Amino acid sequence: MSTAVAAPNLVKDVPVSHWANSSIQHMLTKRYMPTYADGTFKPEQVITRAEAASAIARSMQVNLESSFLPNFNDLSITHPYYKEICKLVEIGVLQNNDVFHPEEPLKRMHIAKMLTLAYEIEVDTKNKSKFTDVLGTHWAKDYIESLADVGVIQGIDPKHFAPNRLVTRAQLAVLVERSIDFNQKVKKFEVAYDYLSKDYIPTVNFSTVWSQDVIRLINVERQKNKLNLLTNDTPLTQIAIIKAQDMVNLNYFEHVSPYYGAPWDLATLFDYSYTSFGENIARNIPSPEAAVKAWMASPTHRDNIMKTNYTNTGVAVEKDNKGNYYWVQMFSSQ
Repeated sequence: MSTAVAAPNLVKDVPVSHWANSSIQHMLTKRYMPTYADGTFKPEQVITRAEAASAIARSMQVNLESSFLPNFNDLSITHPYYKEICKLVEIGVLQNNDVFHPEEPLKRMHIAKMLTLAYEIEVDTKNKSKFTDVLGTHWAKDYIESLADVGVIQGIDPKHFAPNRLVTRAQLAVLVERSIDFNQKVKKFEVAYDYLSKDYIPTVNFSTVWSQDVIRLINVERQKNKLNLLTNDTPLTQIAIIKAQDMVNLNYFEHVSPYYGAPWDLATLFDYSYTSFGENIARNIPSPEAAVKAWMASPTHRDNIMKTNYTNTGVAVEKDNKGNYYWVQMFSSQ
């Protein structure tokens, strides 16, 4: 077994023109993957199961120190990637079987499962991606299709995935970087998993500045009445974005969505916790100032703004294809 070492500044066998150069450089810079003692990366070399486990564990930035002992009878405590493999078993990315086969080459079907589990990408049976060589009875079908749906992995052509094909070191670098990027989108609330449609949906606000302006103006009104200021709640804003997009997409203007139901049903569907909940909506209003003025002039909307038990708020703005703005402000108490 060849042992890899820390990455040098230059990688002699990965030119700038290499298709995976940027991903490889990222993995080396972050020390998620190493070069070999001779200064090479060997991008086209097939990666082993142990090497892949190490790269994934390190890219997750988890504490590798642990007292957990796996069941593997083919993994020595002296193995250079013992800690990384143990950590992935401990957190459920790898199965705790009798054997691990650390030096065996990694297959595409196995990396699909590892990446979905490591980066917490939702796996379901309802997927747009379909491959003729991954049948409905294949054990990795849902992992493969779910990962393909979010763009982390692709087929070798539009119809075939080649689940048994081996993964190279360059391919792993690209797959891990894509997984990290998608995971970051989730953490930044740029996408959300819709448990109703079984799909990830974009949740980018039309105008973050306008949303912040609404919250500032609402808090001015609350301050006049000696009420606690509402906290700008990013997860709640994501729920508001989903509602605003839903109204535009389905062409309705009501508190109850024909698809998601009541606002609190929508919040619950997207795992938002609360003790009380409220919503204000508006449309065909050109600015944050106009939206707040309209809500304050309406008794029911004003009541929501002035409720003493609300602690958090989230605001979204969406624009339809006719140029009309839809405004959603959600309130909650925590």
